[in-house]
Amino acid sequence: MGIQPLDGEKDVVELHDGVVYLRWALGAMVTAKDARAVMAKVRDLCSGRPRPMLVDMARMEGVEHRAREIFAAAWPLTRIAVVGTSPVDRVIVNFYVARHSPACPTRFFSSFADAMTWLGVAASHGHKPQAFLAAKDAVSDGNGDEALSTLDANAMLNALLGRLEGALAEAQATANGMPLFAVEAQLTERLQALLPGVRFTAQEIRAWAAEISS
Repeated sequence: MGIQPLDGEKDVVELHDGVVYLRWALGAMVTAKDARAVMAKVRDLCSGRPRPMLVDMARMEGVEHRAREIFAAAWPLTRIAVVGTSPVDRVIVNFYVARHSPACPTRFFSSFADAMTWLGVAASHGHKPQAFLAAKDAVSDGNGDEALSTLDANAMLNALLGRLEGALAEAQATANGMPLFAVEAQLTERLQALLPGVRFTAQEIRAWAAEISS
């Protein structure tokens, strides 16, 4: 088993029983520098052999736009399962997959066990790696009240995506001739009103505003 600590104490990248695990620290905002550091550590742990990876995003604050672009590049990985705890986590991951088309298959799960099954690895509490055993607030394995209802999560996802698309469409319709900073301000206001539970970075809003203004 290999363990690689992340810079700035943003937690660890760990190789355990052929699976790469990435667990972000509480409140971590992932930057482009963090993304490059993670990829370097994953390459070091994999040693040229592509492996599956499980990412725990349950406690993190968010991922900057440029970091998401870096994560979408080629990894020495076969597939990536991202585990979160809420429909908001789900919509962020699905939007990332749709927008950035990551190089290897990437899916969101609300259950550790389901994620491991999709990765083709037997899930067992007794074989969870150190980084996942250490946290008492780890995501649910889908066996109790914390597990999300798939139906409810899908309904929430569709609703959130619809609101996001609506906000972008409204900004597009009213942005004709507006300077970029004004489009950014308008888009920020619309997103906060329509998606109060979702946090977008300034880089993401700036990128959308630039597309709308072009």
